[in-house]
This record gives sequence, structure tokens and C-alpha cells, in this order.
Amino acid sequence: MQSEIPILNPADPTDKARHDRMVSLVTQMLDLNKRLQAARLEQEKTQLSRQIEATDASIDKLVYELYELTEEEIGIVEGTGGK
Repeated sequence: MQSEIPILNPADPTDKARHDRMVSLVTQMLDLNKRLQAARLEQEKTQLSRQIEATDASIDKLVYELYELTEEEIGIVEGTGGK
């Protein structure tokens, strides 16, 4: 596991894509949470909650990739103990 916070290089296409994806996911998460707060119907709240969970999982996956975590490390972070 890396011990330092990874620094993204904006000149590197892979790093730029990771940055752009993270910004997009965080923006999406903020929007979904605002919409959830305003939701009145249970069906809408349920749908938005599911979208929030999926977006959160995508953010987690991107962070795991950024830190180059192994399956075992991911399991520790998620509390599942790894494979």
C-alpha cells in the first residue's frame, strides 16, 4: 500500500481522466443529495438513494484505483476482510 497521497499530473492523460471522473462523480453526488432532500415521494427517495449508493461505490472504486489498493486492502477498508 502506498504511504503517500498520490499527486495527479494534469499533463498525464490517465491522471487527467481520473481527475475529471472524480470531479464528475462528486458533482453528481452533491446534486443527488440535494434532490433527495427535496424529494417528497417515497419512490423518488428510494430511487435517489440507490443512485447515491451507486455513485458512492464508483467514487470508492476510483479512490482504490488511485491508491493502487489490493483486494485484501480494499476488504480491510470496507470491513469485509478481503479475499
